[in-house]
Amino acid sequence: MIIMIVDDDRLVRFAVKSMLRDILGESEDIFLEVANGRDMVTVCKEKEPDVAFVDIRMPYMNGVDAIEECKKYSGDTQYVIMSGYSDFEYAQKGIRLGVSDYLLKPVDCENLKDVMERIRQRIDERYQESNSRFQLQIMEAFNYFASMGTDEKLISMNKIHNYLAYFLYIKDSHDFQNIIMKKIKKLGDEVVSNKGHYAITNTADGTICVVFELPERRQDSVMSYMKKICLETNIKHPFFYYLRWVKSDTLQEICCESEKADRETYLLLDRQPGMIYDEKNLKRGEYETEFLAQIEKLIDVWKQADGIECKDIINKLWRTYKEQELNVNLKYLGEYCSAACGCPISHESFKLFFQSFVDYSEQMYIGFRAEESDMIEEIKKYIQKNYMYDISISQIAEQFGLSANYLSTIFKRKTGERFIDYLTRIRIEAAKKLLIQNASASVQDIALMTGYTSSRHFSTLFQKYTGKTPTVYRKLEL
Repeated sequence: MIIMIVDDDRLVRFAVKSMLRDILGESEDIFLEVANGRDMVTVCKEKEPDVAFVDIRMPYMNGVDAIEECKKYSGDTQYVIMSGYSDFEYAQKGIRLGVSDYLLKPVDCENLKDVMERIRQRIDERYQESNSRFQLQIMEAFNYFASMGTDEKLISMNKIHNYLAYFLYIKDSHDFQNIIMKKIKKLGDEVVSNKGHYAITNTADGTICVVFELPERRQDSVMSYMKKICLETNIKHPFFYYLRWVKSDTLQEICCESEKADRETYLLLDRQPGMIYDEKNLKRGEYETEFLAQIEKLIDVWKQADGIECKDIINKLWRTYKEQELNVNLKYLGEYCSAACGCPISHESFKLFFQSFVDYSEQMYIGFRAEESDMIEEIKKYIQKNYMYDISISQIAEQFGLSANYLSTIFKRKTGERFIDYLTRIRIEAAKKLLIQNASASVQDIALMTGYTSSRHFSTLFQKYTGKTPTVYRKLEL
């Protein structure tokens, strides 16, 4: 927290600062001392303090006028007036300006402690409210990107910020996911308390993504803490997982990297569990890149139960790569393929790896497993009943005791469409009915009724799915 003490008396500044240090204890709070109202305005422009204790009678500019000017540049600052009885008229004007509190001089330590407790509560509430808006922005951006693709751009996605995003893969273990998420949320709360933001969301295919927005000078400490979480958790819970990270000053780039995470997170070459890797420094050789592309294609046709093409791809892979020295970690590749295909794929050698696909190929025609099909039907009913709320694949996965990645995989396998596409389709169909049934409702109202906080996002999706804007659709159908 940045605390500014403004008084032309050096001894008063010293006394207030000493009392605040005793009240706040061991903390990383920054104290700024200013001797007059004119300098106070200058410092507020540069530092935007969290709280300012301001004397009223000062040279060059009195405290109340200085507060009025500072509010133009530092509106979130909590201002506390310090004055004597004779300054009551000034204090009244300060109250009209919305100052947070009033302290009578000489300042008493107990009164100062009460004021600081109230101020810290207001600041914490403001930070949490700001972070809630940030979380909605991130979730909406990821949903928009998953629905609209890489060619679409939103103005709101192109604002310049300091983003640090982590893509996390955890082997299907709901309990383990909760353990590491608690640690990440604790880190996120610390970031928020230091004027930063964080959000936990999912890519279109269920990969967990943690996005931080914070000053660049604080990114190293977050990186260190994330690495510590990753290593410590992996030692106690040796599940196959690791983190990838990427820095960017635009949310658009973060969303682009999320697409790579969906396709490549589980296929990283020669990676060890419990480690963190810079996405921009991950290199692919020519053979490895093509090999992994073919593996992705193999998994796709497996999910489509196309046995003939599946065998064609396996034969092609065997002929092309059996003599190559590929830098591919078969253990992790086998883990990924097993999770994606729903059957154990051996990873001891290329021959056994490919043979596993052949051995289980007949199972592609057996049909859906009854328990998975029943669960997907329940999830579809849940979506149809709750589409108007802020639901996500991670929230639904948690409710059904699954990992988001696993739910994403089986949902696509059982329904033929991605979770985000299904949710969007249900919402748009509901919106079409609401536009007709509620002729007086605005587009913003319809957007909110169908789970979208942004009418612009809603209108873009509606036009993509129907070929018409909501307004035009309503006019044609009424």
